[in-house]
Amino acid sequence: MKIKIKHLVVIILLIVFGGIAISNYAGLWKTQSDKIPKKVFSFDGQEIYDPTDIKGSYTFSDVSKFFDIPLEDLAKAFGLNGSVAENFKCKDVKTIKTVSQGATLSMDSVRYFVIFYKGIKADLKEDVYLPAPAKEIIINKGTPLKEQIEYLDKHLIGIE
Repeated sequence: MKIKIKHLVVIILLIVFGGIAISNYAGLWKTQSDKIPKKVFSFDGQEIYDPTDIKGSYTFSDVSKFFDIPLEDLAKAFGLNGSVAENFKCKDVKTIKTVSQGATLSMDSVRYFVIFYKGIKADLKEDVYLPAPAKEIIINKGTPLKEQIEYLDKHLIGIE
């Protein structure tokens, strides 16, 4: 049995676009992320958003909303003014100018700030730095664990 080329094209188009339409109707077709971090259970059994799931596309407003941290605290910790901080993407933390040679800020800096601010137990890497203003905010407004304060003392860098 031979299939004409125009029939084959129609069949392929029906399969492709029909599959998309059915997936879309079933709610399985997604072209955007929801920007919602996954949830985990804390050491005391509460379900919380996972700070290690913060993505570079999240803005400081997203972080503030999901982790219940005032936007002003995030802005002050990373040396930003309030209007810039609202739409500042976490991946752009690496563009903040530091005064320390060799040490830079990264996505992990935002994740660690949230972990320390909320006092969430986590495995700490040796090469993650936080901006110097973050320490005062974490200690005065957050609920850091003792080992997190000790980590902060050794992993702060100045920002311009």
